[in-house]
Amino acid sequence: MTQQGRVWGAIDLGSNSVRFLAARLAGGGVVPLWRHLATTRLGGQGAIPGFLPAPAVARTLTVLRSGMQQMQVLGVRPEAIAAFATSAVREARDGDAFCRRIRTELGLRVQVLPGELEGRLSYEGAVGGLPAKLIAGQNPVVVDIGGGSTEVVFQGETFWHRSFPVGAVRATDAGLDRQAIATVLAPAFAAVGQRRGLLVGVGGTVTTLGAMVLKLADYVPERVHGLTVSLATSRQFWERLWLMDPAQRKKVAGLPPERAGIIPAGLLILVTFMEEAGFDRIVVSETDLLYSALGRLAAGRWPPA
Repeated sequence: MTQQGRVWGAIDLGSNSVRFLAARLAGGGVVPLWRHLATTRLGGQGAIPGFLPAPAVARTLTVLRSGMQQMQVLGVRPEAIAAFATSAVREARDGDAFCRRIRTELGLRVQVLPGELEGRLSYEGAVGGLPAKLIAGQNPVVVDIGGGSTEVVFQGETFWHRSFPVGAVRATDAGLDRQAIATVLAPAFAAVGQRRGLLVGVGGTVTTLGAMVLKLADYVPERVHGLTVSLATSRQFWERLWLMDPAQRKKVAGLPPERAGIIPAGLLILVTFMEEAGFDRIVVSETDLLYSALGRLAAGRWPPA
């Protein structure tokens, strides 16, 4: 079977959810066959500070087992899966032990990504998945708001990428306000400076914003991908959702119930970044590090250096 005809897989063990992608390569791009997201909250507060919450670990193992079975049905062989973990596992004292457990129980090798590498993969996926005419000459800046961290990446004379320890789950649990978020992200504001390039957003906060703008009863990635959302609209959604309790938020079209508790903090991170860095709009990208990881694996460049 050729690389083009083979089915490949990628799994992202994030701070808020585990995401799956099974796809083929065609025409120089990734053609998804199956996408799935399950909320596990690995980055939530556990009984023992610094360690992964035991209930979240159990949920994650169950979700991984089920997801790998589905990938097998689609023809994805275990060695054709690029699995990686981000900030929750990266920062946990038992993160390496958790990855070894996954390897022992499920036969899946998980790569723990350093923050800057996570940002670079996000950039590759986000920019590479958008139409060339949209990004031509735009000097895109990519912001990836995850559960435990936010990555900011752009290419100038050199490649700049930083990971910041603030995400939708972490900001929610810690009760961070705008000033606290701005303080953490300050180096990004200074680096971005007066760039007037295109701001591209990936991650659950940004894609959920796109779904709410479109009032999607059922999430349709193809409709969200490439959508432009203004700063004013982003701020309006943050202000509206911030005043609601979680039960009210669950009734908002386009907002998955499992994100009702963390979406205000995620949007506050986004709005703060846009205001402080000087962006008046953001383009939503559905292609992120899942896509770049899968593409790298198919090209023989996984795990990444």
